[in-house]
Amino acid sequence: MKTLLHKSIGITLLSLVVLSGCRMNEKRWDTQIETPLFNADLGFEDLVDDSLLVVNDDGSYNMVYEYVYQIDSVSSYLDVPDTLDKVRITLDKLVLADRTFADTITLREIDPQVAAFDGFTLPLDAQRIENPEGEQEIDVSEEFFQTAKFNKGFLDITIHNDLPVYIDNIIFKLSNKKDGSLIGQDTFSNIAPFDSATQSIDLAGKEVDGILVGSIILIETRASSGPVLIDADKGIRLGLSVRELEPEYATAIFPEQTLVEDKQEVVYKFGDAQVTEIKARSGKVKMRIASTIEEEIIIDYWFPFSGEDGDFNKPFRRQWRVPPAKPGQTQIIEGEFPLDGYVMQYKGKDPSQPPFFNTVYSELTARTVYSGVVRDLSLEDYVEIEFGLVEIKPEYAFGDFGYKEYSLNETNEIPVFKNVSGAFNLEDVTMNVFLENAFGIEALTTINELKAINSNTNKEVSLQHVNVIGQDILLRRATNPPLSAYRQQHVFDKSTSNIKDFLSVLPDKITTDIDIISRPNGSNDYRDFVKDESYLRARLLLALPVQFGMKNLQLVQKQAFDFNSLTNSDRIKSGTFKLRVDNDFPIEMNMVAEFLSEDDQVLLTLFDGAEKVEAAELDPTTGKTTASKTSYITAEVSEMEMDILRDATKVRIKSIFNTPGSDNQKLFSTYRIKTKLLGDFTYEQRT
Repeated sequence: MKTLLHKSIGITLLSLVVLSGCRMNEKRWDTQIETPLFNADLGFEDLVDDSLLVVNDDGSYNMVYEYVYQIDSVSSYLDVPDTLDKVRITLDKLVLADRTFADTITLREIDPQVAAFDGFTLPLDAQRIENPEGEQEIDVSEEFFQTAKFNKGFLDITIHNDLPVYIDNIIFKLSNKKDGSLIGQDTFSNIAPFDSATQSIDLAGKEVDGILVGSIILIETRASSGPVLIDADKGIRLGLSVRELEPEYATAIFPEQTLVEDKQEVVYKFGDAQVTEIKARSGKVKMRIASTIEEEIIIDYWFPFSGEDGDFNKPFRRQWRVPPAKPGQTQIIEGEFPLDGYVMQYKGKDPSQPPFFNTVYSELTARTVYSGVVRDLSLEDYVEIEFGLVEIKPEYAFGDFGYKEYSLNETNEIPVFKNVSGAFNLEDVTMNVFLENAFGIEALTTINELKAINSNTNKEVSLQHVNVIGQDILLRRATNPPLSAYRQQHVFDKSTSNIKDFLSVLPDKITTDIDIISRPNGSNDYRDFVKDESYLRARLLLALPVQFGMKNLQLVQKQAFDFNSLTNSDRIKSGTFKLRVDNDFPIEMNMVAEFLSEDDQVLLTLFDGAEKVEAAELDPTTGKTTASKTSYITAEVSEMEMDILRDATKVRIKSIFNTPGSDNQKLFSTYRIKTKLLGDFTYEQRT
């Protein structure tokens, strides 16, 4: 882009010759030297932002300008918050496997005297023996557990009679060896030879060690009906079995088991929106797991009502393996898994029943892995799980997004004309306003005001149109799929609006006052939609030939100025500034030069605009100018004004344009304004 002083500034000063033999302090004032100060080359693109110009095939210009205000993307209607739910789950139950243990209390142990008759066939008398063998240690720590306290469970004691006589009564007691606490005591009666009887002990609320003490309190047998074979190594076989064990805590080898089955309906807060479905363009499932369980755990987490790329046969499902926690410590793992492309339904566990929106259903299970290693587990152990959906950026969403009101009050910079003031005489200008709705939600739009502002001249004009400005305009829903926006077009020309006055201000700003009501007539049975590429847009499109008149249009350029940098500037007495202008434009100009102080105060004005720069002549056949028109304008500078120039640090050049008569002129890209400024100075000479 060129500026008024785009060409390099050339400053050439002739050296003063000191005449030999001249006496010091003798002055002469008659030396005149012409010094070029700058050259400049200016085209129409220096008046108007060249990004707005289109050059036609014939070299003429079209000026195209588009201003857009829009509500775009899903986020304008829907904010998807990060929603994390934290669940601390203590174990519902611990399960130990059903197991058995067998031991034998021999006849030799019951009555040592009988051992002397081992192998004989003899009749046996009835016997009543109290505490026949004393206490006997029973170690079930490998078969059952090392220690446990039970909320539920049973210990079955089975007495197998391997004696050749009836056992009328046997009282059996089972205790913990460590502290002697009683586990259970029962009486078994009428056990025939080589038969058995079973009694069950409820273990609920009892703490049981892996090393037990069993003792027979009393045994009563009948006399044999005749001689019987005495086998001292047979007697009473003891069978212990545990079943349905649910300990409160235990030290044992635990089987693989399900610890937690948790089914969650998590409610998401979307403000007034009621969302039924979202497809994630991007997003994550976040999971943080803390476990005190001293066993490896597999966490299975999934959303039954989800589908990869909308295929609900491929729901989101992930597993985490949580290593065993060390005793007294907490094992923590964290993970994130992408949700990109997944469709999530927000209709709860049963889509046919309330809630129908804003609720995501998930299922989580936690199960241990069999290790064969003795572990300490307790119902006080827990799994704490923080989980949810984060950083969700929807590709689309369905639902009812609620009644919303938007007030759009903005001021936007409009770079149509830069550094200019004055007025254009625009004829036959047309502007189109397109209103477009690419959301699946009705919108009631009211353009209260569009105001053109020229901040240089403080002029303002509000756009008028009887059928558009200040009127309620209903924009119907877009259709999908494929996404097709609902559109309206409104034409602003001189017959329907004041567009000419609106643009003649040469606005560098436009203020908008637009009201939008979303969903003014209710929802569409939760089938309203927003998509990532949706938008609600007001688009102003202006395309006009650059063929217009100019009245006192000013182009202003400012640059640094340092008169004292000239060689021997302190010896310049007076002079003349002469400006040569070669003008290709069919436009008259006046030139003004203002020399400024550091704070932009005007110190001196040259070229007061009285002398015109003449317009080039037009060829009536081609509509173009035939050749450049050369003009000279001059300004005399006195000695006092020269002193003022020495204080100036800036110069501001104003080019004031006017078209002759009332004709509107077509402008071409070949038109240039070439200027050359000369200083014809009188220097003081000393001899």
